[in-house]
Amino acid sequence: MKANHVAIIGGGVSGLAAGIHLARKGIRASLFEANDRLGGCCSTTEVDGYTFNNGAMFIAVPRLLDHAFARLQLDRASLLPLRRIATPQASQLPGGTSITLGDRQHVRIDGDDGDARTAKLQAEIERCVEKWNPLLKIFTDDLLTHPMSLPRVIAKAWRHLPKLRGNLADELKRNFSDPEARAALAAVTLYTGLPIERTPVFLIVGLISMLQDGLHLPESGMGAVSDVLHTTFRELGGQVHTSTPVAKIRIEDGRTRGLILENGESVAADAVISTVGGMTTFTHLLDPSQVPRAMQRRVQRAPLSHRTLGIQLGLRNRIQPMAHSVNHIPLMDQQQRLLAPQAGGIEWFNYTVPTLPMPELAPPGGSIVEMFTAVDERLPLDAWTEQAKTAAAEAAIAALARHQPLEIVVKRISSPKDYAERMHLFAGSVYGLSPAARPDQQFPHATPVDGLYLAGQTTYPGFGVATSVFSGVFAAEALVGP
Repeated sequence: MKANHVAIIGGGVSGLAAGIHLARKGIRASLFEANDRLGGCCSTTEVDGYTFNNGAMFIAVPRLLDHAFARLQLDRASLLPLRRIATPQASQLPGGTSITLGDRQHVRIDGDDGDARTAKLQAEIERCVEKWNPLLKIFTDDLLTHPMSLPRVIAKAWRHLPKLRGNLADELKRNFSDPEARAALAAVTLYTGLPIERTPVFLIVGLISMLQDGLHLPESGMGAVSDVLHTTFRELGGQVHTSTPVAKIRIEDGRTRGLILENGESVAADAVISTVGGMTTFTHLLDPSQVPRAMQRRVQRAPLSHRTLGIQLGLRNRIQPMAHSVNHIPLMDQQQRLLAPQAGGIEWFNYTVPTLPMPELAPPGGSIVEMFTAVDERLPLDAWTEQAKTAAAEAAIAALARHQPLEIVVKRISSPKDYAERMHLFAGSVYGLSPAARPDQQFPHATPVDGLYLAGQTTYPGFGVATSVFSGVFAAEALVGP
């Protein structure tokens, strides 16, 4: 469509990417962010010298981020240097075995017959990488860098489609003989909030990428991604309005006409790109009578991601765990126990120490620890009072304190209610849509409402930093063309 002025709701990486694409096309773009800073889930907050993540904790599949920046005519390597995390994951098993996972040169089993088991695991990883790497390349170099198209999927990946049947648990059993190694590999996908037997097998490509390319952090922290995009957007003439929440999208005679801000101001625009999620857009920003039935059904059937309690600690002391992220886990077929509250005290948990690869995120001699612990999904958001979230956090901190010395200086706790109200995540679900959502369950970039477009993690290509950048590009392309 022809547009002279586009209003963008949300200042995360997808909104900034959409703005950059529009600005390069000569279209005036105005971005409206409810919070006082940009970046959304890819930003950081400094508290007393500790730089905490506000969501994303690392860059996976760095080649995909290179492609995303290139689509915006940006050189990622010069603008956003990355630091490789040497040892991304380690797992502690009940019998005392510890397993370290990094790229293929940093895989190690410490325990009974550790050397022989390590050699066997490395060989099995080589075979698994060889099996799945061709599909990973197709995803990162082609399918995820273009809007969703079933003919394109068939044309590019038809040879690999039989591999995509089934779940990740069965695939790990087929490829890895050591039960404890399977547990460590399965733990890499705990972030999805899904039991391993319900995790789609295609998510193995993330594991393959970690084993092959590792994980990375931007120099100066995750907020550097949005900082680069923000700077570029402003240099291209983009307008940014922070602390400016949107109340409604203006629809007149079936067509998008702009925004109404919470302060009552009306903003005229030829089109709107909303990055706050399809569910929020159609349930909060439009009157019910304006929502097409197809979008009502999409909202009602949306497979939401899990909820969680986020705990971030600034420590006076330096801790040196085995890896950037450490899992205390049972065997694979029991790992669903990490996805629900554990009665009688927390035994199984995960924590991440971003200061291990990047000590400058904390004051000298200090550390940062991040934990995400399971919650009762049935609890209404209003049940998350300050007292309730503090009690839940203390149980998780006590579990961690059995393994690491904690001299706590700063404590940040985020409940599902906080995620809903402060970060505008629908119903407090940490990713919005589940990472297992199929493309037909995601929301379209061009909606049935004339002049209304969507970007962000509820649209293709889904959750993640690089994929969110691409979603902004795809929404802008849907509006003005590639």
